[in-house]
Amino acid sequence: MKNQQVKRVVSLPRAISKLGYNSRSQAEKLVLSGAVSVNGKVVKSLSFRIDPAKDNVSINGEAISKEKKFVYYLLNKPVDVVTTRNDEKGRATVYDLLTQEKMLEGMGHLFPVGRLDKDTSGALLVTNDTQLGEKLTNPESKFPKTYMVVCDGILSREHLSQLAEGIELEDDYITLPAKISKLVSENSVSQCQITIVEGKNRQIRRMFESIGFPVLELQRITIGSLQLGNLQPGKLRKLTSDEIAELKKRNP
Repeated sequence: MKNQQVKRVVSLPRAISKLGYNSRSQAEKLVLSGAVSVNGKVVKSLSFRIDPAKDNVSINGEAISKEKKFVYYLLNKPVDVVTTRNDEKGRATVYDLLTQEKMLEGMGHLFPVGRLDKDTSGALLVTNDTQLGEKLTNPESKFPKTYMVVCDGILSREHLSQLAEGIELEDDYITLPAKISKLVSENSVSQCQITIVEGKNRQIRRMFESIGFPVLELQRITIGSLQLGNLQPGKLRKLTSDEIAELKKRNP
């Protein structure tokens, strides 16, 4: 009888990514460069499959832990920072902010859950937990996010009702019902809070522009139960165990 072979369950680059070392594309570059060994032998094939629970993977001679450690942070993204890893225009990215935080060294591949456009500031969840990230960004999850909006013009109750009931955007998409609160208007400028359960591209700006009130400032202040609070722009904090548990309770 032939010896039973080890079950090869996932490609080597994907295994490296799932173990939290770095992103899949970065892992592919490491494999092709000859920096990765499996059970003591250098592997340069991107299609080579391994069992992360049984096979020993090393990068540049350093073994990767078989147990992934998940980390969760809340970042206050400043205006003029983009939510991409690399920017063709050379603009600052959230990854630039993350690399400045020495406490994140050795944490592996971190990524922001969802996006905020360049002109929007505020709460951004950063983690290496891809399963949670996929769950929270799943359109079916209806995950609530609250924004503070400053717009040009005086909002009336009729305008608030339009926003709350749903706005037909220029591409014929009708937004889901939203919650509006804490309206203040002064000197031809209005400020309010809006909670939505979807995340279309630049959705809130498009909603307000559709009813004739261009957004002047936009800040996300909550993600589910996560509160931005007094976290300073460009800074991040660890989530508490209760906050993590609350995020994981949600079902898409």
